[in-house]
Amino acid sequence: MAKRTRAEKQFRSQTKMIAEGMRTAILAGKLAPGERLSEEKLAGNLKVGRVQLRDALRRLEAEGYITFVSHSEVAVNKPTVDEVEDYYSIAGALEGLAARLAVERASGEEVARLRELHQALKDAYREGDLQGYFDANSRFHSFIAETARNERLYHLIQQMRQEIQKTRILALHLPQRLDYSMREHDQILDAFLKRNPDLAESLVLKHLNNQMLAIKKMMQPAAD
Repeated sequence: MAKRTRAEKQFRSQTKMIAEGMRTAILAGKLAPGERLSEEKLAGNLKVGRVQLRDALRRLEAEGYITFVSHSEVAVNKPTVDEVEDYYSIAGALEGLAARLAVERASGEEVARLRELHQALKDAYREGDLQGYFDANSRFHSFIAETARNERLYHLIQQMRQEIQKTRILALHLPQRLDYSMREHDQILDAFLKRNPDLAESLVLKHLNNQMLAIKKMMQPAAD
């Protein structure tokens, strides 16, 4: 039993390492949107087993980074302009409502926690840590959704975030978009500190709309 447990831990560790390596390559642009990848070549290049690789690929698929295009081939996700517009128009409405409710319902402790999450976002921004910023951004917005205290709304937002996270990283590679994104988060936090639900809703809507426009700009050469 102990040997089996050690083997399982080792398998999970290898799977995590493979997934993290590929995720980093996608975020760094080393694997381009739309690029197709053979499992056989990946296993050879990474010097890992096919079982561990398949498990890692399934994890990346669930996170929205890749899609299986056949039994043995995957492609780095490349959403269309129409998909981006659809995702962000829905996300804006849902997250704007969540921000309004969260401002109205947040306790002092919850606002303090949001400040901590905002600081983690700022730390990643200052360090130029794109993956860290991406993760901190997700935690910041997820906490706002939780604080809205509407379970159905929370699940709808999480479902939509699963769809749009494959697009979000594209915008952060645009010159100055990371700077703008950080300023927008500063403003959102300020709306919470001022306890202004109207302002919070409008700022979240603006933030997501700006994100959508940045992604569409990033995709423009491919659309022409």
